[in-house]
Amino acid sequence: MPAPARMSGSGGPRGQAAAGMAAMAAANVILGASSLYWHGLAAISPATLLGYRILASLVALIAALALLGRIRAALDAASDGRLMLVHVTAAVLVSANWLTFIWGSIHGRVIETGVGYLIAPAVTIGMGSLVLRERLGPVRALSLGVCLMGVGLLMLRSSELVWWVYVTIGVTWGLYTFLKKLTTADPVTGLTLETAVLAVATVGAVAATSYSLAPGAAADGADIGLLAVCGLVSVTPLWLISFGSKKIMLTVAGFLQYLLPTTQFVIAFTFYGQRPSGNSVMCFAIVWLALISLVVDSVLRGRRAANGPERRLAAPAGEETRL
Repeated sequence: MPAPARMSGSGGPRGQAAAGMAAMAAANVILGASSLYWHGLAAISPATLLGYRILASLVALIAALALLGRIRAALDAASDGRLMLVHVTAAVLVSANWLTFIWGSIHGRVIETGVGYLIAPAVTIGMGSLVLRERLGPVRALSLGVCLMGVGLLMLRSSELVWWVYVTIGVTWGLYTFLKKLTTADPVTGLTLETAVLAVATVGAVAATSYSLAPGAAADGADIGLLAVCGLVSVTPLWLISFGSKKIMLTVAGFLQYLLPTTQFVIAFTFYGQRPSGNSVMCFAIVWLALISLVVDSVLRGRRAANGPERRLAAPAGEETRL
């Protein structure tokens, strides 16, 4: 009897995993490279760009919900007060993150934004330990301590870097990611709720304050053309992350997320001409090593957890297998 044909192509497990990895990798590279997009809009103030990013993203997200048939689910989620409290808080964090990222991109502080996204996972893990009482273990505790030491050295000794940029990016994105662990909404619905909250605040600010969405006299036709696609620039990588995260293991996604700060560093060196000091390079290496050890520890924990049931099943009857 001939052996069954091996599954191939994009429909098989390997094809699905490859598609997921490609989507996650593309999402992180696009997010990192988007600094160039915002730098191209330097004639417009960062606060005005944030308003356009919010409103354009909301239009794109509502279109995505309609295509996915999730409009009713989003409305049901919006009626859940406890869930909305999580997403209102997340909206405040992501708006601060977006504004700082746009400011850094325009003012040539891309190394700083890259460092922020580099340290954000450590903030998320630390919050999991403090709030959810997740057990760190010696490796994770040591890694977090080393990471904090590296950030402290950056703040104290790397005067060429604007410290508040990477601290704001790291803290806001780390806390935002942590809050995503507390929600029952899917990624697209959750982001739509947050963007809707920010859109209401933006419209209210335009109506009640001196805040304006006028691009300004310095903006030309090319700037208006770039503004027209800011929703796609903002939402496309998030769609890719939503797609890819369902196809691959979380440990693989953890490795791929470091493509974002890596892309930022390459762009900072190549296009912005930023040159870090020797102290900054040393601190980057310290933080990188600490975070790599965190990811490796997560991989090993996952393997031990997966192998545990197999070892118990393989043990002789009446004999307990200790893990």
